[in-house]
Amino acid sequence: MRNHLHLVAAALPALLAVGGCRAFSSPGDYALYRAYRYEPAGPDRLAAGGRYLASYESGAFAPEVREIVQAQEEDFWSDHRSGVDGLQEYLRAFPRGMHSDEARERLAVFERARGQQEAERRAEQDAARQRREAELREAAVRQRLWMRGHFNRWTRLFGGLQGWGQGIGPIVQANPEFGAAFENDPPQCRAAHCRKTYTLDFYIPVPGRSAVPRRLTFLLDMVRVGAERQVNQTLLTVRGRGLTQWWELERQEAVEADNAEARESAVRWTMDQLRATLVASFPDARETPAELYGPPPEAVMQGVDEDENAAPEPVDPNACIIPSQPLGVRWSAIIGCSGATGARITAPAEATEAHARSLTSDEAPVASRTCLRFDAYAAIDGEGMGTDEGVAISQIPACALRPAGPARPGVRPGVGPARPGAAPVRPGAAPVRPGAAPVRPGAPARPGAARPAAARPAAAAPAAAPAQ
Repeated sequence: MRNHLHLVAAALPALLAVGGCRAFSSPGDYALYRAYRYEPAGPDRLAAGGRYLASYESGAFAPEVREIVQAQEEDFWSDHRSGVDGLQEYLRAFPRGMHSDEARERLAVFERARGQQEAERRAEQDAARQRREAELREAAVRQRLWMRGHFNRWTRLFGGLQGWGQGIGPIVQANPEFGAAFENDPPQCRAAHCRKTYTLDFYIPVPGRSAVPRRLTFLLDMVRVGAERQVNQTLLTVRGRGLTQWWELERQEAVEADNAEARESAVRWTMDQLRATLVASFPDARETPAELYGPPPEAVMQGVDEDENAAPEPVDPNACIIPSQPLGVRWSAIIGCSGATGARITAPAEATEAHARSLTSDEAPVASRTCLRFDAYAAIDGEGMGTDEGVAISQIPACALRPAGPARPGVRPGVGPARPGAAPVRPGAAPVRPGAAPVRPGAPARPGAARPAAARPAAAAPAAAPAQ
């Protein structure tokens, strides 16, 4: 009993102290102090102590709390002063601490730097987005100008080519720029031609329905004749009424297959673009005079392939052969033909402006070194007829430009014997029967060939359908 009394006597001062503080403190004072005392040691407890001191700077428990909190403030400051999270933690623990003002200033500096970094990051993101959008727009423009670019590029290269009438090897050696363009992704060569194929898949948006898929196939054929495989004609061809698809690609509008009026409008538009392309590179281009048309055109039917193993047919070196034009010629022009007559070729202002806008840099006119004929043609509708379209570039022999001598039997002055490779349909010419002898679409012409192997890209592919 005596021992119990001694324990109560020993604990009484502390109980009186706590009870007395509680007795003389407000409920809020005691509640915050109690929260502080029951918080585990660490930043949260210091924060609770800071909250108590901020609310009850002269509270009943302030001396006790202040002594403990201040004793740990310096170490806490040293550990938390170097970062945003640490400074915020310090101010949470010591809202009125010795370093609170400095902490707020540091936070302001960090916030300004972070704001600047965020602004720079957003600016970089915006710039990257704008670059991507510009690249997409440029890619879309390049795609829409895909067909125009091919015709312009090869028209200039072939129009200024040195070595017409020679083999491909000498031509490539004499024309480095052409050699680089032609031998990059080398062409496939067969008996009478060498071909390069370019393909573009695209879509035409149609309101209220799915976009319409389209495929443009551009063929570049160099026609070779004789045992020496001499090049006297080049065919720039788009397959399957490709001129209409060119219009669709550039105008982003679809043409219904059975809409003859829309089809004709698209063909006229592309013919104007082709004329503008030629005039921009060869300002002195003139209309082809009738005496340089060549033999009459012949029908070209689908379904017959070229025999790639066939022996080359001989060429009469004394024959003055003018290559035939394709069926369906819309306009024909000559360049580099000294002494030839004909009105100067012009293009509509709208087509000329469109051509100028399509160029990424100024292009100087090209000097033609050979007399060449450019024939722009569109497919002629007819059952079984070929549907390839484009431009045929043919070499006109010098003998055709000289005054005609005594006529040899069976040969018209200035015109060689009719050979496979159709000539253009000229005003007043009778239409060709679709039932003519079947000929492989677009087969290159060879002088003296017995069958009509068209040297024209008219209503058929300009060459056999080689493996592509």
